[in-house]
Amino acid sequence: MKTIVSKSDLRDAVSHILPAVAVKPGTPILAGIYLRAEQSGLTLRATNFELDITAKIPANVEVEGECIATGKHLSAIVNKLGGDVVTLIDENSQLTIRSEAASFDILTFDPGDFPKAPLINDATSFRIHRNDLRELIRRTVFACSKDQSRPVFTGVNFVLNGTTVTAVGTNTARIAIVTGKIFDEASANVVIPTATLNAIQFALDVNSVIDVEFDKSHAVFAFDNLRIITRFIDGTFPPANKVIPESCATTAEVDIAELRAAIDRIQIISSEHNDKKVDMAFTQDGLEISAISYNVGKAVEHVDADVKGDDLMIAFNYNYLLDVLKILDGKTCTFGMNQSLSPALIKGADEDFVYVITPLRTH
Repeated sequence: MKTIVSKSDLRDAVSHILPAVAVKPGTPILAGIYLRAEQSGLTLRATNFELDITAKIPANVEVEGECIATGKHLSAIVNKLGGDVVTLIDENSQLTIRSEAASFDILTFDPGDFPKAPLINDATSFRIHRNDLRELIRRTVFACSKDQSRPVFTGVNFVLNGTTVTAVGTNTARIAIVTGKIFDEASANVVIPTATLNAIQFALDVNSVIDVEFDKSHAVFAFDNLRIITRFIDGTFPPANKVIPESCATTAEVDIAELRAAIDRIQIISSEHNDKKVDMAFTQDGLEISAISYNVGKAVEHVDADVKGDDLMIAFNYNYLLDVLKILDGKTCTFGMNQSLSPALIKGADEDFVYVITPLRTH
């Protein structure tokens, strides 16, 4: 194999497929990136069996061929190279990478041993605008669990109903629900791993439409020069709408930036506690945020708030509050609450996004 490619094209392609390179592979070949040079261009692919990503870039191919290079080393080399053009030569189980005065030789694997891409059969197909998919991901992945003992909650639940798509992320202590639109009517209920969604979000840098396919066990996302295939997580999400309070005895409208800054200051006191708790007193005078640590001390701050209904003392994990405040649209957010231990609702300017958080016991 001998091919000449743009360094920027190669660097982008490698960075986009790197999430599919196995970090602790059961077999060494899964730590590699497959390269195939043919007259139509250079194809790069990586897989860890859960996630499979293929990228294709333009190339001046002098000799067609294929090889597998270690993803870690290929990525590091390409990112450090100078110049604008890279020459790749595979001979005698060795890949030579040249650019300007630099030349690297790295060992390669037998390409015949690389796993084949999953076959997609009887798939449901639809299209979604890139910005809409980005928002569905951005507003849900942060709420997902990292606890691998309950794997279904480490992914985002996508429910397709006609031209409406609802995405739900939860760790059971909080839940983020986003509603969006797709171009084609479809019906599905699947759970997609957050690692896949983060890889997709990283690659979504152009304003266009994405082709999506869901079959019984896999999802395919195709756009630009990328094709991302992921395995679904087995399991069923609880109905999201059942956790949203139907009515609220206390509501409060608060400036997002002021609230975020106040919580960020107050958490200095409570950061040493496992529950990461801040107390919030909603009264007709506004909002008082406080934290107590018997080893450190106490902090109190008043924040202006338009409170309606009953006075209420309630406590939350401050990380769960800061996470949602970072992604809310608009200048203000609204809290909807009932009792000190009942789930609370938080919304911003966008009616398509809902966040429900479980309170903690107050001090």
